[in-house]
Amino acid sequence: MNRGYGLAETRPAGIAGGCLLAFFLAYGSQKSLATVISITGRAATTVQELIDDSPGSVNSDHEEFGVDTDEFPIDAFADLTSTDLSGNLVSLGQGFAQLSDPALDQENPEELALEVGCYSNATSVSYLVQSTATESRTIVFTSLGSSVAPPDIRFGTDRTRTVESSVFLNGAIMFWSKAPAASLANMKSDLRVAVEHDGRSRPLFETTLVLTGSDDGVVGPTATGPIRFEIIDLEELATRGVDEASLAVLQAVADSGTLLVIAIPAQEHVYDYEVRANEDFVLTATLEARVRNAPEGTGVAAVLGRPFANLADFVERGLPGVDGLAIEQTINEATGDRALGLVTDDAAPWPRPALCGALGAEALALLFLTLLPGRLRPRFD
Repeated sequence: MNRGYGLAETRPAGIAGGCLLAFFLAYGSQKSLATVISITGRAATTVQELIDDSPGSVNSDHEEFGVDTDEFPIDAFADLTSTDLSGNLVSLGQGFAQLSDPALDQENPEELALEVGCYSNATSVSYLVQSTATESRTIVFTSLGSSVAPPDIRFGTDRTRTVESSVFLNGAIMFWSKAPAASLANMKSDLRVAVEHDGRSRPLFETTLVLTGSDDGVVGPTATGPIRFEIIDLEELATRGVDEASLAVLQAVADSGTLLVIAIPAQEHVYDYEVRANEDFVLTATLEARVRNAPEGTGVAAVLGRPFANLADFVERGLPGVDGLAIEQTINEATGDRALGLVTDDAAPWPRPALCGALGAEALALLFLTLLPGRLRPRFD
């Protein structure tokens, strides 16, 4: 997705995590400068044990950039386990959240990342796992003559212009139940991505992907907003090299219970909004992931913002007999091969530079506003 447009980036001294983004767009020699005044962020995760659906033990962790540390990455990890009378691990809930350096120039920024999962082969234990990662940027676009930052293009008499940024999404989900016709009413995977402006009552961008179980053992995905996803079937796992022993275990699960693997291919979504010259504002990107399983042979794992990294050991313990590393690598490969790039209804009327971070890069539009209507109508799956 690197379109090859010029990106100049510096880090002003004394501004922790700040970056100055200069974009050289395709129209004339004008230069647009947006200053990121400050960056804050938080990573948090909580694992709640449920015993016969009642709260038991809880474990949580969090870290804040600018409060707990001034260095990236910040991350949070928590887990809970239970064993049988022989000391064998029979259930596990774990959560991870991370905010890496948002100034890294990446083709597909992955500074916000979550991975959550829970499984149980016990008769009464299950888990609710929740992880969040947030990044907030205080930003100002400057007009000619401002002392806040180097000169920007003219804003005109109304001192406003339309800015566009991008959100990058990718991830995957694995959901299973080994019990025939067991109720999955309490099982769920819930992923949400949002970008909010401190002066707006509604998010500039929001999308969710939810998997919800039912009493009759059926599970189905529901999306709101423009997120794209695809189902990975067992035939594809076999074609990509998963061993026969692992496939036999997965096939038995699918035949007697429920098995669902979903890819969220790498995708870019554009959003836009208005800014006023020399007035700072805050954009906040939030990733949220929540999973819940049920006792007696169920599991659900989800990753958002990066490929699976903790699935191998998790799935081997939850589904004895499978090669966890092969499953992890295959799901990541299948998801990566589906990369979508820019997702939009209409072709953008001008090219955009490579972007910086999950909030994208704040680029001031150089065309008249009359070109904008109808360009970014969201699509809904």
